[in-house]
Amino acid sequence: METTHYRPVYDAGSYLTLASEIAHTGDYTTSRAPASAAGGTRGPSAYFAPGFPYFLAAADLVSGHTTRRGRAVQSARLEQVVLGTAIVGLIGLVALELFGSAVALTALGAAAVYPVLIELSGILVAENLLTALVLAAVWATLRVRHAQHPYRWIAAAGVLTGLATLAHENGAVIAIPLAFAVWSRRPRLRPAALAAPALLLATAAITIAPWTIRNAVLLHRFIPVSDETGITLLGTYNSASAAYRPVPYKWRFFAAIPGESRVLGNTGHVPEAALGERLLRQALHYLGDHPLSPLVVAYHNTRRMFELEGTFAWRASADAMGIPRSTAGIGVVSFWVLCVLALAGAFTRLVRAAPLWVWAVPVLLALSVVLVNIETPRFREPVDPFLILLASCALVTAAARVRAPAGRRLRGTPVGGDRGAVLAAGPGQLVEMRERLA
Repeated sequence: METTHYRPVYDAGSYLTLASEIAHTGDYTTSRAPASAAGGTRGPSAYFAPGFPYFLAAADLVSGHTTRRGRAVQSARLEQVVLGTAIVGLIGLVALELFGSAVALTALGAAAVYPVLIELSGILVAENLLTALVLAAVWATLRVRHAQHPYRWIAAAGVLTGLATLAHENGAVIAIPLAFAVWSRRPRLRPAALAAPALLLATAAITIAPWTIRNAVLLHRFIPVSDETGITLLGTYNSASAAYRPVPYKWRFFAAIPGESRVLGNTGHVPEAALGERLLRQALHYLGDHPLSPLVVAYHNTRRMFELEGTFAWRASADAMGIPRSTAGIGVVSFWVLCVLALAGAFTRLVRAAPLWVWAVPVLLALSVVLVNIETPRFREPVDPFLILLASCALVTAAARVRAPAGRRLRGTPVGGDRGAVLAAGPGQLVEMRERLA
């Protein structure tokens, strides 16, 4: 990593600037000077979710408030390597809870060599932190099933969900399947059954609350995490983006939309939140005039998510993230291979026996971006670990079929039972497995 060139551009540069401000003052700049906030508006700012900038600020503090840009970038990139390693380990832990040791070891190996995760661990994107926190929250929720003190794990899952939301607003969607997962007692409408999801949601809200309070004090508005909604939605839902031929509905910054700067005028004296509200109204007006546009956006963004929108799309994304096109090309091909294996894994008994809420997590995360904006592989990163889990199930199942004698093919499972998680179970369950194989 230290020998590869990387220049932070766009969001990555903003993250570094915010991290430096946090390391020195403890917060984003609170200046109310013109052009001190997002989009050239008047500060203070709440545009970027705080999790990743604060995470980068920790590296700045450890490295001694590096003032030279190159040194600051290197310390931040080293931090991403740590995150990448954590993501690989968490994929293994989730696989162990769901499918047992064979799939866990396979998933660990696959994640460690997966080119997409490798290339993302060398650049500054908030999705690195989001992915680690999502996996940690899922793992904590899975631990609830066998824990002697389940409410501790439920609270931990709630805190991790809150941190994931602070890393990226999209992280909030995982609260839905996780709350359902812990809502397991029957009948479910009794207070005792409702206590578990209530605890998870409450701890998530408490984790987010300090930032929400900060926003209310400084921006005088209720902004739970970020005020980016208006700028983000208008960047997709506008006539210029819709008519863009290489990639229809490709997101663009509002100031780069033809005619938008003329309509808005000088934004230097407009508060950031006020501009966001105005842009949100314009986006909603466009949606009112083009009610089918979300379907068109979802279609093209889904194609982009699966790298099927042509080379222009993934090359443009690579340029926007500072990834060499040759490296990005390797990532595209490896992702296609992963998808084929994941599709095969989806039909194994191991996957069919897993809780459905687990697969709702990547589905909701994918929906949260395909309806607005997708830049691969960055915005897809939290989904890819779940594809690795599916692919690992396919590989383990195939290996078991090859090893099994001709008369005993184990009928589609690598462990001869309905649940691969038996391998990670206690001695009693292992005995049961041996009896079933006998």
